[in-house]
Amino acid sequence: MKQYLSRTSKWLFNRYCRFKKVSIAGKCNVSGRWPSIRNEGSFNMGSGVIFRSFRTKTAIAVLEDGRLEIGDNCFINDGVNICCSTEIKIGRDTKIADWVVLYDTDFHEIEPSREVHKERIVIGRNVWIGARAIILPGADIGDHSVIAAGAVVRGHIPPQSVAAGIPAKVIKSFTCDPDWVRK
Repeated sequence: MKQYLSRTSKWLFNRYCRFKKVSIAGKCNVSGRWPSIRNEGSFNMGSGVIFRSFRTKTAIAVLEDGRLEIGDNCFINDGVNICCSTEIKIGRDTKIADWVVLYDTDFHEIEPSREVHKERIVIGRNVWIGARAIILPGADIGDHSVIAAGAVVRGHIPPQSVAAGIPAKVIKSFTCDPDWVRK
């Protein structure tokens, strides 16, 4: 059952996004709680993005100098946590399941001689990211790919692949038309 914001609520949500300095290309929909947005950088959201948060609120933080782009018609489910310190690009028609984490930084030093690791994340179009997957700095996920539930991604996943495990590895490849969009 899909519930969308009323006309007044959509107006309020768009106003909330403008207050948070989020650039929106068109209307967005929210089912349940509005996402928590902290934007100190650049946050661009495409048209038709849907947030669904009935159980756990989605949290989005764009830190200073960070650039977050969410493409048209993306779906973001309960409890998704996105922290952008450099750059995260999410392609159009991507579906992100419950409690997925996307961090483009390690936040802390691992050892004294190594600085905090920060690297952009690129998620292609029409990607499906399964529940509780973790997408780490340097992840590059190709168009139409599927990331299995619980997978940890750091590195390249080719287009039209299914990746699973810790660390995520390709377990299957498939073919599809370039303009195919999953339902």
